[in-house]
Amino acid sequence: MNDRNYYKWYVSGKVLDDTCVDYMFMIYDFQTKKIDTVSSFRGVCEVEFNKKGKYKMYLKVWNKCLKCDTSLYREVNIIYFPNCKFIYDLKSTNGTTCKDSMVGEMTLGPWAKGDTCWEWYSYMWNGPLLDSLSQHDWDSMSEWQLWNYYDFNDSDLVHYAGPSISARIIKYKFPHDGHYLVATQWYNKCLNQDTFFFTRITIDCKTVKTKFPLPPTSSIKVSPNPADDKVIFSVASTNKVAYNTYEIYDSKGKLVMSGSMGASICVGVGNLPNGVYIVKIGKLTQKFLVQH
Repeated sequence: MNDRNYYKWYVSGKVLDDTCVDYMFMIYDFQTKKIDTVSSFRGVCEVEFNKKGKYKMYLKVWNKCLKCDTSLYREVNIIYFPNCKFIYDLKSTNGTTCKDSMVGEMTLGPWAKGDTCWEWYSYMWNGPLLDSLSQHDWDSMSEWQLWNYYDFNDSDLVHYAGPSISARIIKYKFPHDGHYLVATQWYNKCLNQDTFFFTRITIDCKTVKTKFPLPPTSSIKVSPNPADDKVIFSVASTNKVAYNTYEIYDSKGKLVMSGSMGASICVGVGNLPNGVYIVKIGKLTQKFLVQH
């Protein structure tokens, strides 16, 4: 089983209980010419490749009683798409030196006219966990360190757009000082591969209020959560919100379901794999869990 740069292999059967039989997972890196063993639990091995390149996954099984062995392998190619860049500029909305807004644009990358395989996504987070980082840590942490440190809580998600081409443009006015993390994603659904970038923006403007904004009066209610066979989405708002269409995305940002609705709708999720999903109705988003 594979999804973009995340791969899972497993071995099953008597091999797990036969004391004569043992096994080992290994990764061969064509770039470095090195072989590394990979840990597994009860025959399940999970690997996340974080660099582009060509790899070979080995499963070696041997029977010490019969003195025989066998090996299986599969090649993995992790693609990096060239010409993917995010360009942005900070601006002032009140005519002072306070730069309190941003206009950014994702390039088209390798997209060519008529190619229907490409999708673009953009996200932005801000919250107490990011703002608690010192400026030194915020600037010096690697993307991998930042990925492991931050929990990407939905309550911190201040901007989300995609998969339409309009998601390439981000126009945002920062409500207060702090650390803002922008993620831009170019996804080729035909190859099931993507390129994903982080951009860190620091707003330090004394004329902008430092108080966190109040939560919106509009919200999506999900019931039950976790969901097994069916889930109900309902929208309550004190303002007019365009919520005649719902979209459900998996944890990788892939659209898995959509449809029309009124103020509420009951949706069957029995065919969805276990995991975390995001429902988007108008400009509102809400995370929910599918657990069978």
